[in-house]
Amino acid sequence: MDYMLDREAMAVGEVIFDGCQEQPVDLNISLPDYCPDIQRILKCQIYPRIGSRSISGDRLMLEGGFTVKVFYLDPDGTRIRFCDSTDTFATEIALKEPVENAQVYAFPRVEYINCRATSPRRLDIHGSFSVCAKVMVQGQTEVVGNIVGSDVEQQKDTMPVNNLVGFCQQQFSVDEILELGGGKPPADSIMRSEAFAVLQDFKVTAGKLMVQGDVCVKFLYDTTEENNMPEAMEFTIPFTQMLDCAGVTDDCLCDVKLEVIGVESQIKNDYSGDKTFFDTQVRLVASANAYQESEVTAVSDAYSRDYDLKIESKPKTLDTLTELVGDTTVQKNTLSVEDGTVSKVIDIWNEMSNVAAETKDGQVTFKGKFSLCVLALNEENEPFYFERLLDFEYTRACTSSGGSLKCDAQVGVGGISFRIMGSGIEAKTELRLTAEIYSRQTFQAITAVTADEERPVSRDNSAALCIYYAEAGENLWNIARNYRTSVDHIKQENGITGNVMEDKGMLLIPM
Repeated sequence: MDYMLDREAMAVGEVIFDGCQEQPVDLNISLPDYCPDIQRILKCQIYPRIGSRSISGDRLMLEGGFTVKVFYLDPDGTRIRFCDSTDTFATEIALKEPVENAQVYAFPRVEYINCRATSPRRLDIHGSFSVCAKVMVQGQTEVVGNIVGSDVEQQKDTMPVNNLVGFCQQQFSVDEILELGGGKPPADSIMRSEAFAVLQDFKVTAGKLMVQGDVCVKFLYDTTEENNMPEAMEFTIPFTQMLDCAGVTDDCLCDVKLEVIGVESQIKNDYSGDKTFFDTQVRLVASANAYQESEVTAVSDAYSRDYDLKIESKPKTLDTLTELVGDTTVQKNTLSVEDGTVSKVIDIWNEMSNVAAETKDGQVTFKGKFSLCVLALNEENEPFYFERLLDFEYTRACTSSGGSLKCDAQVGVGGISFRIMGSGIEAKTELRLTAEIYSRQTFQAITAVTADEERPVSRDNSAALCIYYAEAGENLWNIARNYRTSVDHIKQENGITGNVMEDKGMLLIPM
């Protein structure tokens, strides 16, 4: 005999893909006519970007482009020049099932690059980057909340959960014409650009999220003045964006993320003809998950008073978002130069960062690495380049504690300031740290319950009660199960309210 099972459903975020695909880069570049010959390569790097992401059935399509930039010294060894080459890529990833309304988190990761000048005007470049993606859908998971049967005794556990009730992702752009200031010379060409987004606030209004933030944009540009070194300029652009997020309410715990997916800029002339304006478009993706607190009751154990039961189950892990942690810290590092001294820093930037986090004793600890890339002049005013990979650790308080906790952490590198000291520089790097903290509950989820009607429970009907001597701390559930009676009957017969024996003593067991 099979028993009917009443199931309770929970709305969860289900990850259906989390992985990377590598893209090779093999280029043989000839310098354009307007570029001078190469004396020495300072820096070569791949800058990939994912422009679009879409899902059709069970296929994830990611399209974008990459730029290989080479900074080098001209034949006199006194001026920094650059050349670049761009190309596009497209990759298709098979998903385990067709999906609709999915969130796609995608980012590129540079694996390696080798660059050498085969002649003063030719470059041989080999490298690769990976296109990484995580695809999440709004799915459901179920637990058995009740077994339908008058002969069945059930042990039930109540667990707190956060249902994923709102789910959205949207691309948008921030457009602005930026003007050089502070006595900066006019621009001839943009050598390097980067941007990051900072979430300042968000508000829930009628199933929508109003997101407010800043986009910070930085340019390294070549000037129109002869024999000048490149100049760096930074801008901050505020923005407000409305996101459609059906299901979100004021009492939701909202996890909002911003990601810059591209920066495009063109140099424009001002009224006098000088090239002092950057017509800039920054493309972003905003993602939001909204969670609502709830409880779910699951049957953890059962037995029949009349038959032997066969209970089928499988292990299930339930991750409940308990807390969102975010903080900004400034890391101070001294970057020494082995040969010579630094007379001027032309530009300093970050190209790689990673982080992991764990919680213990009411604190969350972030540990990771970030890089600093420096383009500078030595004491002879000769340009040179160096980079450092740096470790960091940061601890702050959190409200989550106890049990099994899991952290998903992210790091973003913000502003970088510096001062020259001796043979190196002292850099202060702003790290923007965030983490989602989950309470992890692992249990045996019942999938089917069957009674063996050919093996009924044998009973001694000669007595209505049986005497049992219980030990302190003994669980009434285990006692009731051994005698195939109910916990409630034992409590009523003995005037007990709790589920565990407080003291050693005699119990009357109804038969």
